Amino acid sequence: MQPDTSQYPLLEDVSEVLRGESAVAKRDVRLPAELDEELRTLSASLELEFLGEVGSLVYPDRVLVGMRDVRWFLRASDTSADAKLVGRARREADGEVTIFLSLEPVVAGSLPGTEEATEEPIPVCRATLQFAHIYKPAPWPQQQQMLAPRSENLQNGKQLYASVGGHAEHVPESLQVVSWARMNELGRIQGGITQPRQLTRLLPASRIQVAPAALEGALHLVKWLWYAFSGEGSREMTIAELLWYRMPRRDERLLGEARLCGASVGLATFDAHVLGQDGIPVLELHGVGMASLPTEDPAPPVPRLAWQSFVKSLTPR
Repeated sequence: MQPDTSQYPLLEDVSEVLRGESAVAKRDVRLPAELDEELRTLSASLELEFLGEVGSLVYPDRVLVGMRDVRWFLRASDTSADAKLVGRARREADGEVTIFLSLEPVVAGSLPGTEEATEEPIPVCRATLQFAHIYKPAPWPQQQQMLAPRSENLQNGKQLYASVGGHAEHVPESLQVVSWARMNELGRIQGGITQPRQLTRLLPASRIQVAPAALEGALHLVKWLWYAFSGEGSREMTIAELLWYRMPRRDERLLGEARLCGASVGLATFDAHVLGQDGIPVLELHGVGMASLPTEDPAPPVPRLAWQSFVKSLTPR
């Protein structure tokens, strides 16, 4: 008996479901026209929404409360219009499902249900999903830490490493900046997040799995923060852990915050939180791994702000 997928808008073709054991579902690689007139490929957050919907076929009576070991694979940006995104879910333990998302080209002009792959599947993303009967209680905001005064004794990276007995001349500049910024709480960015109305119309609130608007907003904050430090664009590569405490309410304005945790050449890790209007966490992202995107544009890059001006603009008054 085929499950009712009418309330799972990203599942277009469910080919296999063994409740409590496994599931396989497909969808077009492009976004639907009502969500994106340019018909672009799914964003990272909607790829995770697709994963969440495939996993919900295995546990339809539970809610998604977490993900771990999320990994995106590098692939070509130009995708065949005939390709399908295929999600394959397998139960690992009670309430735990591993899902592998791949891009599978099909024969153009083949009849529905008779497509045959002409090439090897291209890996897109994998993750382990955790389902439970109810959400875990959200931790209360730590107001004392959020309102604690920051140090006025600002230092640059080399001075910081020299003060703790390090050898500043052997430390990459990016690591100096990150450690210095963390000490002075400068490696942080905040922003308001609202859910686009077209997304609300497309994804029924009762069946949203991963709160894609909130998740996408948090990832954008991470990218903006890394750009502020490196002057480079970036793409998400891994997330160590995601936790959901509830789904956002319709038209609810959320507060997102991202913090820089560490960096090396071309790579950085972040933590991010999305808070509700009451200040209580809705979503947490831990260990977000980002990779810098080298630019091929011959035009000169956007000039970065001098560190003296940057510090002056962010130093608490």
